[in-house]
Order: sequence, then structure tokens, then C-alpha cells
Amino acid sequence: MPAESLLLSVPILLREMGLVATRCCQHLVALGEHLSTSTLMTRCVWLMLPRQNQAINGRIKIFTTEGGPTEFDMGKIIVDSAVQAGVKHLVFSSGPPCTEMTNGRVRMKAMDMKNKIEQYARSLGSFETFTPIGAGWFLENFLGKEVAPVFGGFPYFPDDQGYLTFRVPYWGGDEHVPWLSISDDFGDIVQGIFLDPGRWNGHFVHGVSDIRSFEQVVADFAAVTGNKARFQPILPTWEAFDTHGIQELEDVKLMFGFTQLTGGRYFGPEDTEVDTARQLKQITGLKLGRPEGQHKLTSARDWFAARFAN
Repeated sequence: MPAESLLLSVPILLREMGLVATRCCQHLVALGEHLSTSTLMTRCVWLMLPRQNQAINGRIKIFTTEGGPTEFDMGKIIVDSAVQAGVKHLVFSSGPPCTEMTNGRVRMKAMDMKNKIEQYARSLGSFETFTPIGAGWFLENFLGKEVAPVFGGFPYFPDDQGYLTFRVPYWGGDEHVPWLSISDDFGDIVQGIFLDPGRWNGHFVHGVSDIRSFEQVVADFAAVTGNKARFQPILPTWEAFDTHGIQELEDVKLMFGFTQLTGGRYFGPEDTEVDTARQLKQITGLKLGRPEGQHKLTSARDWFAARFAN
């Protein structure tokens, strides 16, 4: 792996991914060839900041500090530190300007903060390349049994009629929900950017493994497991989503409001697309000499088959 393509994954404020992120970062570094910390520090950084709606169990409380610095304050410190360290290539986990895109109707603080940090990093003009990336809905969220009852019980607890029911509001637009396998694909997508950072400079990358509606994802699960499963939309709008008094679910509710009001556009003004992620996955697979079957993104169906099929 050439020096200009080396990756430093920074496990800072990994509330966004919980424990999955730590394992993912370790796996990414393990893929490198004799990576040295000093070399990495001067070349490139993968910067990830917290996003509440992706991890809603008690682990995120570790980072709760009343009266402490805001996410923008922390992000600014990290970006400034990267500049001082002479980092040339920055891949930043960002989000859409929710308040702006919904004319003030939805204010997802975490997303707005991430977008604000992105704009700050862009304004500095200190990096040779700067590539923001947005992460889709983590498929790994389905691995948490403690969260399943909030969404109807799927994929663990049958309802009174014997179905594993997934209950969430409609996504909006054409129901193109962006699903992402953190463990299978996200690291490869990021590494693909670093293998040719100039090509992706300034391009907002959609971190997506598969685009499927909620109904299709549940059907994928049922097909590979043989279990009775169904999707039941919460109607009439996102405002009917019950947070059960759980503060961390407020951003989840607002996420549905955001996507319904923007016609399903989760990453920003552009339609959700998977072609870029598909290219980056293939680039990484080819560079690492993996078998051809490992050059493709993980479909939701295959993800469920690997983890839930008997």
C-alpha cells in the first residue's frame, strides 16, 4: 500500500457505531501493510463524529457531559489538530443540513453539527483533498435485541399474530432507504477513497451497501430465514412515531421527519445512490487482491442470511 494512501482511523467519540466501530477500525488497520503511526499521522485521517440515531442503548451515556463542549467544538479541535499535524487527506463522516433542507421544520442537532464541522473544514483550504461521507442506516442495528421492541419486535420478538413485525414510519419519496453494513463494507468504502483521494475530492460519498424499502428488507429477511415477517408503517406521518420517553429516540423520530419532508433524501439535496460506494468497494477489493466475490457490496438479503439463517 503506497504511503499516500495509508489510513488512520480515529476512534474518537465512537458513539456513532458503539462497539462495532472499534472492531471495524481494528480490522481496517489490520488490512494495511506494516502501517506506522508516524507515517499515518502525516498523510490522512478518517474522522468520525457521533450520530445519536445509530446507537440508542446505554453505551452512549459514556460521553454525556453536562455543560461540556458541543460537538462542533470537539470537531473543530480535531480538524484544527489535523491541520497542525500536516494531514493532507481528510475523509470526514458528515451529515446533511437538516434544518436548512426542511426550512426549519426538522432540527436534528447531531446532523446539523456534523454538517457545520464539514463546512468549517472546507473553509480552511488546508487539505490537499477533503471528502465527506455519510453513513446509511446500519444493518448492525438489527443485532440489538434490546432495541427491537421499539420497532415492533423485528427481527426477534413475534407479535400476537406470530409475525416478526417491523413498525416504523414510511421513509418518504420512492422509499429508497440506504442500508449499510459497517462490518462488511464501510471500511472498504473509506479505504477506496484513500487509494485515490484526488478522484473523490469534494465529492459527498453515500455510505451505502444496498438500497431497499422497509417492505423489501423485511421480505429479504423472511426469504432467507423462513420466518413470518411483515412491515407495518406507522401512520399518518413521522410525528406518530412513539419515542417511549427515550431521549435518544428523538433524533430517530426527527430522522423520519427529515426524510419524509425531503422526499427520501437522507444524505443531502441529491438522490440516494449506491454506484459510488460500489466502485469504491471494488477498488479496495482489487487493491488488496481479494477473490472476485469479495469485490461487491453486501446486499441486505445476504447480510440477513449470514447472521439469521439457520
